[in-house]
Amino acid sequence: MSKNKIQDYIILEFLKNYATLLFVFSLVIWLMQAVRLLDLVYQDGNTFFVYIQYIIFQFPKILARLSIIIFFITIFWTLNNLEESNEIKTISFIGIEIKLLFFKFVKFSLFFAFILIFFKAFIVPYFNKKSRDLLLEEGIGSFSNLLKENNFNNPSRKTTIYVGEKNKIGELKNIIIFQEEETGRNKVIIAKNGVVTKIKNENYFVTENGIVQEIDSKGIISQITFDKTATDIKNFKKRSADYYKFNELYFSELVNKHFKDTGGQKLGAFSELLNMFLAPLIIPSLLLLSSGLFLSVEYKINKKIIKFYLFVIGFFLIFILEYLLSYSGKNFFFGYIVFLYLICIFILSLYVTKKTFKNAAT
Repeated sequence: MSKNKIQDYIILEFLKNYATLLFVFSLVIWLMQAVRLLDLVYQDGNTFFVYIQYIIFQFPKILARLSIIIFFITIFWTLNNLEESNEIKTISFIGIEIKLLFFKFVKFSLFFAFILIFFKAFIVPYFNKKSRDLLLEEGIGSFSNLLKENNFNNPSRKTTIYVGEKNKIGELKNIIIFQEEETGRNKVIIAKNGVVTKIKNENYFVTENGIVQEIDSKGIISQITFDKTATDIKNFKKRSADYYKFNELYFSELVNKHFKDTGGQKLGAFSELLNMFLAPLIIPSLLLLSSGLFLSVEYKINKKIIKFYLFVIGFFLIFILEYLLSYSGKNFFFGYIVFLYLICIFILSLYVTKKTFKNAAT
């Protein structure tokens, strides 16, 4: 087997292990989140079909969130498996220098970091935005489930509904609906009876025997009575926010907000850009620190101690990075600290690697 094939074999082993761990951990977290998001159906009134689409769109975000920590775990898992099966010793014995193999892995880690940057900057925002659009654009499906008996209900934005009685088949009595219109007019509907029903495959809130009062911006009240009226549920603005979060914005939109907006918008965009473009750059440093796993095989170094310390240090470095990123959205100071932090740990990892190679050679 040629040297290139052996190197490609190890990288392929890493990729298989990485894909396995990332998928398993992401799936567990995704299922937990899917259970938590059931409120989108039972409290926010979305249809089950909308719910399924929404939770599917959340999966790329989970993958991106776990990618760095899983990368680090996979390094140890892969190298430990290769070491226990004596594959690394065999590679060294047939004339392939561990140092050269290690430097090829460092190049691979740089490529991997840039792939992750692309994924976080373009793929994740796309699906995040799709999920928010889904909630904003879809009508309220299980609207009747949102209306509780003898209670003031807020099933949608700028709408409050009071229901005096509700029977098992969803018929309502003693209804008061307050709506705040976009034009500044407020509308109150008072009805004796009501029900949510389908008309031509669309959901309508049908009320009977009541009055409609409208109050304009000047306080003038107009009133009409009705025997029956139907309101398209799509006319109710949903409780979901009608603005996008920073992790739902594309790279160009974040740049515009950072340079054109002020205050919290500018700071939030800056923090998200750091998370997109700087966080993945810790990957090469993590791989540099893992050099001890190679050297502990080729040279007489206490492998267990090295593995333990490198594993703890790696987790600690990732934790500090996440901590700084979380606070970068509150103060620019922490954002600049992220820059310095990544530079410092890269220099530190280079120093540790060089020192380890030097000690192993003596």
